[in-house]
Amino acid sequence: MRRYKVEFTDQAVADLDASFEWGCEAWGPEQAAEWYFEMRDRIREQLTRSPLACPLAPQQQLYTAETRVLVIGRYNVLFHFDGKKVTLLHIRGPFRDR
Repeated sequence: MRRYKVEFTDQAVADLDASFEWGCEAWGPEQAAEWYFEMRDRIREQLTRSPLACPLAPQQQLYTAETRVLVIGRYNVLFHFDGKKVTLLHIRGPFRDR
């Protein structure tokens, strides 16, 4: 099975961090930390194996390169795919106004 390299942009890391901060307020730091690592690991797991299984993002027209979306619960993970590399652009969820 082919494996792809997953890279988080600074913006994707900032989005994940903002969601963690939101989670600390909503659920407490312990549960927020558990969620943070679960989310990060799930993103890596799914995108290292099958990024092309994800549909094109509805926001496709906002980007110059093909943009896909991985949906995990109430979160949308926007990413570019290029050869063997997956680059995470944004992580959108209930912690942020859309």
